[in-house]
Amino acid sequence: TTWTVPSNWNLYSNTIEVIGGGGGGRAGSTNRPGGGGGGGGAYSKISNLSLTPGASVNIQVGAAGSGGNAAGTETEKNGSNGTDTYFNVSVAGSCSIASVCAKAGAGSTGLGGGAGGDGSSGIGTILTSGGTGGTVTTGQGEGGGGGGAAGPNGVGKTGGNSSGLGGGGGGGGNGGGSNGSTSTGTTGGAGGNNSGGGGGGGGGKRGDVGTAGTGGGGGGGAGNGKGKGGDGGTGTEWNATHGSGGGGGGGGDSPDISTSGRGGLYGGGGGGGGGGNGAGSNGGDGSAG
Repeated sequence: TTWTVPSNWNLYSNTIEVIGGGGGGRAGSTNRPGGGGGGGGAYSKISNLSLTPGASVNIQVGAAGSGGNAAGTETEKNGSNGTDTYFNVSVAGSCSIASVCAKAGAGSTGLGGGAGGDGSSGIGTILTSGGTGGTVTTGQGEGGGGGGAAGPNGVGKTGGNSSGLGGGGGGGGNGGGSNGSTSTGTTGGAGGNNSGGGGGGGGGKRGDVGTAGTGGGGGGGAGNGKGKGGDGGTGTEWNATHGSGGGGGGGGDSPDISTSGRGGLYGGGGGGGGGGNGAGSNGGDGSAG
């Protein structure tokens, strides 16, 4: 799309900050294991860009990666990648020639988590990477947590791993926060905290869903018997509803199809789906940039 430079644009005092879209989590498999979590989007910033008031600037707001479909083929179980967010390009579709660009997080395509958006591949004066999704470390493990998006306070954090029969690991906190916790038994891992040291959702106990994160904290992993991890929290670095998002919590072992935790706005990775007795759960969607 396009953005019109306002009439009061100050050439000597402006900042432009962008976050890439988060990747989707992989769906769980029938009779286990679960899928890895999606990666969080990267963050880039530039200051004092010279633009002409009234001019039209080409931009792209990164799309969210979709979570995998548990009822689909092996390929359809994979989470999809998010897309890059960029500002001011002469030709649409190219991060490399933008004034500022943040790379997207990758979807998970197996037991391993999707890679976080690579800060070093972006464009800007400040470049920070998103968090990697959590990994399923054993054949009995359930969904890994989604990675947190990077932000002005630091890198996105890694989603929690899953090594137990119970819930998936909690989602990673947003930029400057903490990693999601690993689940080892029937209780889901707690979501990672935000940069202020709070906001991580609690892991569900046996039979309970994971709790959603707040303020950019990661969602908690679901307990054994529930496929729904908590959604990642919306970031608050710029105001109450705008910032880098936390990763979604992973799903637990579940007998029915459900969808794991969605990545938080903006740029959080989706949680991996849990396995199940006859039906795995869907992977969580990432969040748009």
